[in-house]
Amino acid sequence: MGIILRMLPAVFAFACSPFLYGQAVLENPRLHALVFQGIDLTWKQDFTAADSVFQVLTREFPDHPAGFIYSAGLKLTFAEDHEKLLDRVEFDSLLGVGREKARLMLSSRSEAKWGQFFLATADGTDSYARVYRGDWMGGAAKGLASVGGFERALKLDSAMVDAYAGIGAFNYWRSKKTEYFNWLPFLGDARPEAFRMLRKTADDGVYNRATALSMLIAVYLDAGKYELAVDCARQGLSQYPANRTFLWALSTIFDRMKKYAEASRSYAELLASIEKDPAGNAYNEFVARLNLAESLMHTGESGRARSLLALVLQIQPLQFGEHLQSRVRNNLDRALRLERRLSTTPGETR
Repeated sequence: MGIILRMLPAVFAFACSPFLYGQAVLENPRLHALVFQGIDLTWKQDFTAADSVFQVLTREFPDHPAGFIYSAGLKLTFAEDHEKLLDRVEFDSLLGVGREKARLMLSSRSEAKWGQFFLATADGTDSYARVYRGDWMGGAAKGLASVGGFERALKLDSAMVDAYAGIGAFNYWRSKKTEYFNWLPFLGDARPEAFRMLRKTADDGVYNRATALSMLIAVYLDAGKYELAVDCARQGLSQYPANRTFLWALSTIFDRMKKYAEASRSYAELLASIEKDPAGNAYNEFVARLNLAESLMHTGESGRARSLLALVLQIQPLQFGEHLQSRVRNNLDRALRLERRLSTTPGETR
């Protein structure tokens, strides 16, 4: 599972008092509360309850785009978290309805900023779905459209701090892909500003705070800013202790830093979260167990590592969907290499 980002925004508990902020929030208290509740349940990975909340949202506010767009985002989040193929017909239908309702808001002076915000959110969700299924060009096009929508929302109301997350993430990866041409005056390096934008949403946003944290982790990790990435992952876990996005991130960062004792603890927490998931996720359980075994090998706990590898090597690629089988084979090859290394490594054998 990748750690790049989740398209659903998240909520922090104290944000249920929006008037503490100078940031833009949905004016209808009931609408605001339902959006917050659904987002919070999504980050708590209670997907069934989150789906129920978003269904209530669409029933009570059938002319508003939020329920439709967040329902689509929830389906994408669930698919990624469980390594499943996304039901594109249902997903595209929900986004289509959400876009239609968002466009209708553009003609209202008071609602135009939210129309732009939700159009941009729909395009951002669509962008990530395209990248998830391997359509990088389509993902880039939708990402660019999303940035334009968020920028228009900010022009209408500079207090829409949540919009900075989508702009910052896209600008970072755009600069990353064109870094060899950043000396050109019409390009430049947007990454420093991208960090600032993402940090602003992570610190001050209302709806996209946890999303901005997950985006910051990805860009800090890519930029080699490991300590900052660790801080963001821990900040996310302080609010959502078993969240697999943040646990995958923290484990990956410690691996990159070669802090294998910390990585082992983090992978163990991640594996426990996966095993407790009522929907199950055999592929991620398989990979987390393999990664834990490798971390334990580096810390000299060869006995535990061998026990985990024995479970890993019982896996057969045909147990998984066709879209996962090549990845399973690659990881099984890695497991065999680790097993050979352990067989020639003296030392602790617990």
